[in-house]
Amino acid sequence: MKIKNAYTYLATCAVVSLLASCNKYLDIEPKGKQLLTTVSDYDLWLNSSEIEGCEPQDLNLFGDNVDNISLTNPPTGISMLAYLWYPQLNPDVTAYPLIWGQHYKNIYYFNTVLTGIDDAGSGTAAQKASLKAEALLGRALEYLYLVNEYGKPYDSASANTDLAVPFVTSNDLGSLMPGRSTVQQIYDRIITDIQTAIPDLPANNNKNRYRGSVGAAYSVLARTYLYRRNYPKAQEYAQLALGSGPNAVLDYNTKPSIENSERLVRSAEAIYARTAMLTGATERPAVTFLRSFDKNDFRLKFWYTPTTNLNFPTRGTTFYYQSGGRSGPASFYANWGTGVAEMRLIIAEAAARNGDLATALRQLDSVRKCRIAKANYTPFSSADGPTVLQAVLSERVFEMPYNGTRWFDMRRLNAEGRMPTVNRLDPNGNVIAALAPNSARYTLQIPIQVLFYNPDWPQNP
Repeated sequence: MKIKNAYTYLATCAVVSLLASCNKYLDIEPKGKQLLTTVSDYDLWLNSSEIEGCEPQDLNLFGDNVDNISLTNPPTGISMLAYLWYPQLNPDVTAYPLIWGQHYKNIYYFNTVLTGIDDAGSGTAAQKASLKAEALLGRALEYLYLVNEYGKPYDSASANTDLAVPFVTSNDLGSLMPGRSTVQQIYDRIITDIQTAIPDLPANNNKNRYRGSVGAAYSVLARTYLYRRNYPKAQEYAQLALGSGPNAVLDYNTKPSIENSERLVRSAEAIYARTAMLTGATERPAVTFLRSFDKNDFRLKFWYTPTTNLNFPTRGTTFYYQSGGRSGPASFYANWGTGVAEMRLIIAEAAARNGDLATALRQLDSVRKCRIAKANYTPFSSADGPTVLQAVLSERVFEMPYNGTRWFDMRRLNAEGRMPTVNRLDPNGNVIAALAPNSARYTLQIPIQVLFYNPDWPQNP
């Protein structure tokens, strides 16, 4: 009997990638089955470069800080369709399901550990428990992305009925795909799995920031509660993350360029590292966003080029580089995972919302003073709560402009009535599309390639 199973399709794609990336250390049986037999094999499995890249760059194209001066009429290609918030990014039902597919491929990796590690040989029970904990944490992060892409923004009044994504726990390519879980169910499972993992996680990941640790777990919980708009809990876990792992913000005043910083794998300000799927990719920032920077902000110098005219008079001529490099091999990549600056800004935001402006300003200053030239630096100061909160929210965009989080922030801010209409302009400056407050486009549609295998699933509006 033929099984209409989207997970089979996605995991099969994953296996193809795994065979290419893992055969350096795993023998392949004649039938194509990977031999994971020892604890060491599973440990190497979690070092795969496949799961270092957590999110396709397409997610950046939904944000309010990007531009596209090459639009055609009608629009063609993924970059144009995403920029204009089209419901589907690829109308070809036989194509790979963008965004969705990458997450479920990574989930396949983590589920492989979770379902097989107990039977592995040549290792202790403690080693197995540690690897299982890392897999639980890694899978939780993937589901945090998925629920914020294909489920509505968290609302305690409707989360129990709002549909999100299937929660897959098997790596059996022949298993039936479960139905779509609710937003509440996905969030509950994320939190439960991370809390289950914490006692067995390594105390630190100093040798490899891409791997799990106690601090990494707390940082993902902080981000989870932020997206649930439970700001006191987000602050609590952000503080725990900083107390359990790295707690330094690189001072750009001491660096001639970002390339002179320590690589992301051992970065002093990365807590749980991830990269973009294409580390050499660029983004085209909106000039309104570029103009909002302090002109003495080193982030302009380190991540954007050219910046010879800081008035940015012309659209589409300055680019953001995920690699931090301008020429030759890059030595530093933007972190798409969690980091110290993000945790400090979560604390600042929660404090500002709670009226604790002294804490908010102190945390905000701890980031800004490391990014803006000392000779021109003035700490931000205000006794007005909404003004301080807006300064913190703006700083989040300066610090994490193109690592997927801007779209997630837009979703939660829209749920609070804080997002204005976002317009898209054609090459001549005419408005050709708009994302209105409370638009259905704030939740992505399930890819048609997935619905082809699961036609009984309801589609998002």
